[in-house]
Amino acid sequence: MSLLYKGKLLRKNINISLVGFALFSSIFGILVTTSSTFVQTSDAAMYKVTRGGSLNVILQPSPFPVIKGSQTNLRVSFDQKGSSAAQAHVDYDLTIMKDGKQVFQLSSQAGYPNQPLHTAEGVVTIPYTFQQTGPYVINITVYGFLFNRIKPETTQFTISAN
Repeated sequence: MSLLYKGKLLRKNINISLVGFALFSSIFGILVTTSSTFVQTSDAAMYKVTRGGSLNVILQPSPFPVIKGSQTNLRVSFDQKGSSAAQAHVDYDLTIMKDGKQVFQLSSQAGYPNQPLHTAEGVVTIPYTFQQTGPYVINITVYGFLFNRIKPETTQFTISAN
């Protein structure tokens, strides 16, 4: 295996056992849960597959960690399943929940409540200011892509405001 560290190429044989993988993960800032559909890296990018399995969704809050009362930009990327290539022409909506109550709906903010929004590029950035500390649930629902409707597929991310 080859690793790039501070501009130098390192070649090492890495024996990855459960303990070795945990050590490797902690050194390189990668957290992998037991679910194969979620990965969070040290730069706060969270990856999930929609419940129907059609698309990968990446959520990246910036700045991270999220600070109550400061604007956070939520970058949402839709990727083709099984690759890291952006999925163009996605119909979607995003909601934010706090303590089981909806506090934000992107389609309402855009003036089209409960109507799917469209991204031609497959990447959107949504500004939002978290008003309270604690966990929030971000729901992203995909209604179609490449101008084809699908049965709505959702994915959920939990982030915490400090």
